[in-house]
Formats: sequence, C-alpha cells, structure tokens
Amino acid sequence: MTLSKSDYRPLTLADKPLFDRIFKDHPQVHSELSFVTMICWQNYSQYSFTVVNNRLLISCTIDDQTTFRAPIGNPDPELFEEVLALAKNEGGKMAMDFYDEADVWYMKNAHPETPVYNSRGFSEYYYRTEELAELHGKKYLNIRGQINRFNAEYTYTTEKITETILPEVQQMIEEWSVSKHCEANQIMKEEVNAVRFALEHWQELGCEGLAIRIQPEGTIGAIAIWEELNDSTALVHFEKGFVRYKGIYKIINQETAKALRGRYTWINRESDMDVPGLREAKLRYHPEHCAKAWYIKKNEIIL
Repeated sequence: MTLSKSDYRPLTLADKPLFDRIFKDHPQVHSELSFVTMICWQNYSQYSFTVVNNRLLISCTIDDQTTFRAPIGNPDPELFEEVLALAKNEGGKMAMDFYDEADVWYMKNAHPETPVYNSRGFSEYYYRTEELAELHGKKYLNIRGQINRFNAEYTYTTEKITETILPEVQQMIEEWSVSKHCEANQIMKEEVNAVRFALEHWQELGCEGLAIRIQPEGTIGAIAIWEELNDSTALVHFEKGFVRYKGIYKIINQETAKALRGRYTWINRESDMDVPGLREAKLRYHPEHCAKAWYIKKNEIIL
C-alpha cells in the first residue's frame, strides 16, 4: 500500500469507542495519546486518524504544520515505513513524533542516519498517588507548611464533579478565565476551550473530577479533572483555582491524590512545555519518573 494524507480523517467524539477498543489492547502512558486530550484540543491541534490492519495512525496539525505519529498496535515495520515516508513527504518541520521506546529503538536501528531527539518539554511527570496524598518527609516540608497556612485561614469541603454541579463548575471556569486574561493568550484561550469541551461532554468522555468549596459561602475555589489513562494511571487533564485563596493549588493537588489512592498507583500530571515556572512547580513534588516524548525532523529523514 501507499499511505497518503487523504487516508486520514478528522477526529470526532463519535470515534471514542474505536479508540477505547484499541487503547484497551495497547495501553498508553502519555497524554498525547489520550482520546480525551485529542478531542478536547481538536479545534486547536486538528487531529486526524486512520486505522490500517488494526493499527491506529494519528496526525496532528498546528499552524499548518503536520506531525505524524508512529503506528499504535502490534509491531508492523512495513506500516511504520509507510508512515515515515508520509512524514517525509507531507510532514512539517518536526515530521514525526514518538511516545514508545520501542519505536525509538526501531528508528535508531533501521534508520541510524536520522537523529531522534528527546522532547524534554513534552515529557510527562509521574508521581506515586500515595505519596502525593500523604506528603510525608522533609522534602514536602514547605508544601505542608503552605497547606497548614491555608487551613488556618480557610475552611473547605470537597465534592465530586457531577452533572448536578456542572453549571457551577462552568461558571467558575469562566470567572477564572477572566481573572487570568486568557483571551489575550492563545494557548490559555485554547486551554479554556478544552476545559469547556470536557465539561460540555462530561458523560460522553467519562471524565471524573473534584471541586474544592470554600466555606461558609460555598464558592468553588478550585477544580481538577482527570481520566483513567491505563489500569495503573490517572491522568490529570486540568487543574484550576483562584489564587486569591493562597495555597489552593496545594489543596486541590493533595485532595485529588486522596480521591485517587487505592485506585491508581500513579498520577500523570502532564508536561511542563519548557515553561520554567511550571517545571519548577512540577519538580517540587518530586516525580518518580517521566513518560518521554521524541521527534524527528523532516529534513533529516533519509529513505
């Protein structure tokens, strides 16, 4: 066969059962290979896909630059080579990306002339759920201090996000967006749109979430939204809070872990996108390992 870009079609919400079936047989560890991630960011990232011989092929187009992904499914070198050729002919500057070390191994052995680069900014942080819930030891002393100061100033309750409180959560996100001037920043604007989509399609996506209510007024001060990425991992997609409640992010982080312990060994809290402040914040919680990401450049692919 000769694979072409026209073989791919845009991702829609109706495709979720197909992705669920393939991901059940081939569990993923990176959020870029989560159906929820892709469909929530679809207006910005323009995901397309096709299925060939029960292997899932995905592409992502941002600002007219298309990146193709290695096939998901049982190894198929011939199909891998088809995707590689398509990336060479139709891909953007970063023509192909990888989220599985087996694909990197294949590239380095079958195409040693093509450098494979580690995408540090898109490597995702994995934390032990129990550790984030308990925050024991000296390394969390500063975080526990911030939590204690929050508890000295505020009283709060936790509540699962259900259809009953979805309107309140949606209103909270709108207020948060205004407070952060998200309309003036494209990525933040698109992230708000992604949260909106998740909330509008809550049942179809199968997400779960937690809200922190500041008492006695009952205002929602923070929320977290997650999904099951695989049997051992919960993926936190969104975490938003009002910074006027100093320390609120430490609270929602810990309460999310408490809600997830006993169900998942790991929490994937996504990448830092090479943002220094975000990297510092994620490292402060002492991740145990990362789900790596790699890419190759179009002009370095030699067929």
